[in-house]
Amino acid sequence: MKKRTLPTLPTANLDLLERLYKWGVIWIVLFIIFFAVHSTGNMLFRVVSSLCFVGMVVLEVLFVNKVLIASLLAKKRLVFFILISIFVLPIWAALSIGIDICFLHFIEKRPFSEIVAFPLTFMAFMVRLIWVIATFAVVVIFYFQRKENEDKIIADKLKSEKLDMELRYLKSQINPHFLFNALNNIYSMVYTHDDNAANGVLKLSEMLRYVLVDCQADMIPLSKEIKYIENFIDFQMMRMGGRRDVHLVKDVENEDFMIAPMLLQPIIENCFKYSRLETHPDGYVHVSIRLTDNRFRFEAENTVAENAKPVTVVSDDKKSGIGQKNVQQRLMLHYGNDYLFDIEQDKDTYKVKIEL
Repeated sequence: MKKRTLPTLPTANLDLLERLYKWGVIWIVLFIIFFAVHSTGNMLFRVVSSLCFVGMVVLEVLFVNKVLIASLLAKKRLVFFILISIFVLPIWAALSIGIDICFLHFIEKRPFSEIVAFPLTFMAFMVRLIWVIATFAVVVIFYFQRKENEDKIIADKLKSEKLDMELRYLKSQINPHFLFNALNNIYSMVYTHDDNAANGVLKLSEMLRYVLVDCQADMIPLSKEIKYIENFIDFQMMRMGGRRDVHLVKDVENEDFMIAPMLLQPIIENCFKYSRLETHPDGYVHVSIRLTDNRFRFEAENTVAENAKPVTVVSDDKKSGIGQKNVQQRLMLHYGNDYLFDIEQDKDTYKVKIEL
């Protein structure tokens, strides 16, 4: 069910109304309106009556804000708020009429018996009651609108902070995992006296600079992400040695296209991890990165060795896995619903597609 809310004013309009209220402009306008429509008594009485009416409205606004709203409505005591309002508003209107009757008696020297005539007095009371209720409604609506705007500002701030914390957490999941694997690979090359060990250290240095420095930004140019992937693939090829069916295809119109950093790293790493290229003679890793018409398309396909642990589990009709779940979380946090993330898996192959 769709939640129904009061129509809200923009914050700028609320601030303007508050300033007009504090500067007294609203009260001056109210005095002019009431004085203009007042048809009873002489000029002195109309002035005094209008001033008293405006004073009663000011007191009503203060009473509603400081007592009814602050003490009852803001504390969720809705029943008491409604009951006291129903009781107080007619009394407020009656007091306003009573003050006018007293002014008529003392200013124009009219007897009370002549002033208090049922039809006229009742009509005057109803008019004042409408004014009082209208003032009450405006104050309450203003309170809800201000509260809704403040709640929205707080919610947006909390959402932004939560987003930043989640992104930092997801990055922290990636960086140590990558570093430990890379160091293990370097250790293996050094231990076996591989001539590529020195070049591997250089590649690792470039990759770490990307991870630790460039990835501190929320978004980075696509060229840097591609360079990291190229270094990662070269690093893996040096570790394995020999020829392997590993291909990276690039077709990028604009290398300054901005992308979330380290977004593709878990997928590329899984390609090598589960294809087991060093022991799987028919294994392959094929990666495609394309950017045409400002639309980013990434595809990664790899074989899955028979003894490799499944990279995907199916739960509640949702594909998950540590690496893929991380990627999907970051896609949601960075791009909302404006992305495509698809996984295709069969017995021998695994394919991931991302479109932005």
